[in-house]
Amino acid sequence: MMNFDTTNKTDRVLSASLLCFKQYGFKRTSMLDIAKAADMSRPALYILFKNKTDIFRSLSERFQKFTLENTKTALAQSANIQSRLTNAILARISPFYLLAHNSLHGPELFDLTKSTAADINESANKEFFTLIQAALDMAISEKEIDAKNNNVNSTELTQILISGASGLKETATDLPHYETLLSKMIAAFYTGLQPRHRNTTDKHEDMI
Repeated sequence: MMNFDTTNKTDRVLSASLLCFKQYGFKRTSMLDIAKAADMSRPALYILFKNKTDIFRSLSERFQKFTLENTKTALAQSANIQSRLTNAILARISPFYLLAHNSLHGPELFDLTKSTAADINESANKEFFTLIQAALDMAISEKEIDAKNNNVNSTELTQILISGASGLKETATDLPHYETLLSKMIAAFYTGLQPRHRNTTDKHEDMI
């Protein structure tokens, strides 16, 4: 999960607010609760943030940046595209999965990410899509996977992957189960896109 520099006042507030939101929920958390958890006065808190919605949006930006940076790191690994895609999607989705499932108020916070911070979430999703598509384009150009013979393009492959990965969240019982399902889904995806090499028998049959 994210690390906060608690010597920095802004980071201290974000760390404290995350704890309060997870413990009390967004609606029940007050600015006073966050100020106390951050070990500062309420006036000092208002100097940094206008209100708790402002805090939540800043927290959401930090979450999005954290997951996208980890996605980039995973895609830059020297491994095959199957491993890189699996690690990249886990880097993006796991923190949000834990946020939604490891707290009584997780669903509320997850919903807020799609409403109060909808623009931040949409921008991050677009960047994530672009990162995955670029990785697939490279794998296609390097002939690691075959899109042409499967009559698909990188945009469609990215849509399939991201939609599938998102859908698995609804059926997984916990994060380890989600990781297992995702690994199997991408393994099947990767196997289906392997280049088709014609063997000697195939060539002989074509000549008959």
